[in-house]
Amino acid sequence: MKIGKRHIILAGLVLALGAAVYLNWQFAPTESLVLPTKSSTVSDSELGKAKFVSAKAGSDVQDTNSATASNSTLAESRLNRQTARDTVLDELEKQLKDASSDSALKAQALESRTEHVNNIQKENTTETLIKAKGFSDCMVFINGDKVTVLLPESDGLTSEKVSVITEIITAQTGADISNITITPVK
Repeated sequence: MKIGKRHIILAGLVLALGAAVYLNWQFAPTESLVLPTKSSTVSDSELGKAKFVSAKAGSDVQDTNSATASNSTLAESRLNRQTARDTVLDELEKQLKDASSDSALKAQALESRTEHVNNIQKENTTETLIKAKGFSDCMVFINGDKVTVLLPESDGLTSEKVSVITEIITAQTGADISNITITPVK
């Protein structure tokens, strides 16, 4: 069986996915996965305990609408990013397969494709690590030496959260702090 470039790229992507799953498992909080045992005691006052929710709380409704809007914006951005990636990678693949292309153009296309695949892996790993730190959602864009992060506004950016995000980004991408932009999505 001949091992081609596609097999190598596919193996790399499988390894990256495995690493992302492992890191997510490693850094995800596990308290919610622990089930109470029969030996744990529950007082009668806790059984059937309900939380009062007022329909008049306008800020809660706005927060929910804001979270839904930011999730919608992030989902739309993900779709646009994936479409752009697919288009670029298809064009690069066509250049590599074109018999009339000279070797310099093919080498440049191969280098560009490798850079795109590396950026995709870095973006996915960085997004997974940011979510593992407790953020509800995020998107990371790497363009050369610049990194942009989109976060839902409902996550409430504080200086501590920004420092956690920048630490993850610098560790994963090697980007300088001055080239990192963190943007809350409304």
